[in-house]
Amino acid sequence: MSTLWNADPSRAKDLQPLTRLIASMGDELFSSSLLECLEHWVQSQHFSMIRLDSPHPTLLMAGTRHHDADLVWRCWHAYHHYDYQNHDPLLLRMHEDHLQMNQLQVGHILAEDIDFLPYRKAIYHDNGMKARLSALSLDQQGTPVLFNLYRHAESGFFKDQEVEAFERLAPTLLQLVKGHMAICGEGFQKEHNAGALLRQRCPDLTDKELEVCLLMLKGMTYAGIAAERCVKESTVKTLRNRAFSKLGINYRNQLFAIMSH
Repeated sequence: MSTLWNADPSRAKDLQPLTRLIASMGDELFSSSLLECLEHWVQSQHFSMIRLDSPHPTLLMAGTRHHDADLVWRCWHAYHHYDYQNHDPLLLRMHEDHLQMNQLQVGHILAEDIDFLPYRKAIYHDNGMKARLSALSLDQQGTPVLFNLYRHAESGFFKDQEVEAFERLAPTLLQLVKGHMAICGEGFQKEHNAGALLRQRCPDLTDKELEVCLLMLKGMTYAGIAAERCVKESTVKTLRNRAFSKLGINYRNQLFAIMSH
């Protein structure tokens, strides 16, 4: 027996942000699209996706809409350098529950709930953050992966309906983020080939000089490269100048031209 019913226009409208996010998978703007998508349900200034490798975690992805664009990177470098994952009460509790129940865990923590003062100060208080929503799952290798959304003081605390919305959305969000990273992974070989070509043209390139060239080929600005690698912009430009001198070029467009030959 066939059944017909009228579609609910409000439900279709509710799915539009996710539809736009799916369309941006594999795109360089995916990070900002993710935050724009979430704004429909949860207000958040920045997010991070961390693989909890042993002994040190790995940042898989991050994005921010905060006026301080470097904030997300400062937080990550402090978190990584001081092993703050070992002092994160929400993460420790989620990891324990995940091992017991073997399913995705979702949690919410306020800055004031963190007893380890150096962690609370360096990540939360010094950056004006008040709360975090997190989802913990396992990747294909069985390594825990943590997805975080952060709330800053100017936006107040997460509301109950936002926490509930995140709980509902977490499984879908994690799949979309992992799908985006898988698509981007297809571009790894292209990057590898670009690095090999530059090495072939100039074997004297140092690893850091080559890295700057590859990031420039991705379209990143000098400021963006500096923020991601936690160095001064002047250092990036110095490495660029050395690389360009060795490659026998003077301008960024000439670097792109090397790839087209």
